[in-house]
Amino acid sequence: MAIPSNPKLEGFDIIQTPFKHVGDHGIRADILIPQKPHAGKRPTLVRYHAGGLMMGDSLNMDFWPHWLSDLALKHGAVIISPNYRLMPEATSAEIYKDFEDFWTWLLSPALAELLAAHTTPTELDLDRILTTGESAGGLISVWTALAHPTEIRAALAAYPWVDTDTTAFDEPSSTGGFGRDIPLSVYEDTMASVKLGTPTSSEESAARFGFMLAAIQHGKIYPLLRRGLEESPYRDVLHPMRRLEEPGIRIPRGGIAVIHGRQDSILPAEGVERFVARAREVTQGQPGSDKVILTLRDGDHGFDIPVRVEEQWMQDTFKRAVETWLE
Repeated sequence: MAIPSNPKLEGFDIIQTPFKHVGDHGIRADILIPQKPHAGKRPTLVRYHAGGLMMGDSLNMDFWPHWLSDLALKHGAVIISPNYRLMPEATSAEIYKDFEDFWTWLLSPALAELLAAHTTPTELDLDRILTTGESAGGLISVWTALAHPTEIRAALAAYPWVDTDTTAFDEPSSTGGFGRDIPLSVYEDTMASVKLGTPTSSEESAARFGFMLAAIQHGKIYPLLRRGLEESPYRDVLHPMRRLEEPGIRIPRGGIAVIHGRQDSILPAEGVERFVARAREVTQGQPGSDKVILTLRDGDHGFDIPVRVEEQWMQDTFKRAVETWLE
């Protein structure tokens, strides 16, 4: 993908590289390095993109929050944002495998060597990792916090899809997200035309956006998540609420800080409220339990995209996570 020209990317050098291949299909990671000089290792900010696990791209600026760029530039942090295989071509187990392979690559000598060869040699501080993401990317940020609690300092998430078991995604709705009514045929026609199993890791078309909205509106998310998982050891992956019930559950010591819109038409706020309450309950007494934070604001899905990190409510929400990240 060509690097877009956008104010949100000003002040960064950008490296694009595949972090894995599926056959001859490379799955890209974008690395944003602040141009301002920095002494020593740079803090690491891992960001996962939105799109319902069905669409999107790491550098789709429509989904890229401005506060994310602000936060990285403010602290001299490198942003690393991976693509991943998308449904319906991929199964949720394959998507999970991409994230675990990305995590291995993030910590590997291969990435360190790539950054050392940059015009301005750069070294990541992998002891200071903060994750973030929006919507489905927020799901992955939270999942990473639960799967790798000792390897990251804290997690942020914007309107994350954390309560994937709610019946709201298993039943048709009379209205769609963002007030749009998408016919079921949009979902059915796409399913009839795609080649299942053919890797797709970047998809930004209006047609694919409509497919995602149709899948949500008509209760087709669960069939997509469950496809191919009947006998899979990964059948419970990408379900943070289930993960909270596993013995020995832990969270990063910097906690999990979440922002969500009260009028969210894609992911109702009740789901994230249930997750946050349960996370506080099952981790009570652990480091980080008191840093599980939820801030609700007026707005729909994506309300934070133009928000700048200097806004007081944003600083108040992320303060403890960011402080722990930078210790």
